[in-house]
Amino acid sequence: MALYKVEIDRSLCSGYGICVDLAPGVIELDDHAEAKLRTAETDDAAVLAAADQCPMGAIRVLYAESDRQAA
Repeated sequence: MALYKVEIDRSLCSGYGICVDLAPGVIELDDHAEAKLRTAETDDAAVLAAADQCPMGAIRVLYAESDRQAA
């Protein structure tokens, strides 16, 4: 099982919320409807779909052990 490091570029976030629907254990919306992390590292592969489906490209997922891009 892979461990992922998740990064969100909040300057790109438009608050669509797709990421929250796909990875609610890792990502939530703040009071300004911008994505924020519940945790920066996770083994939840749902973050890959969240990054892939983000219409603004605001989410980046790396393999924690190597910092290689996963999504």
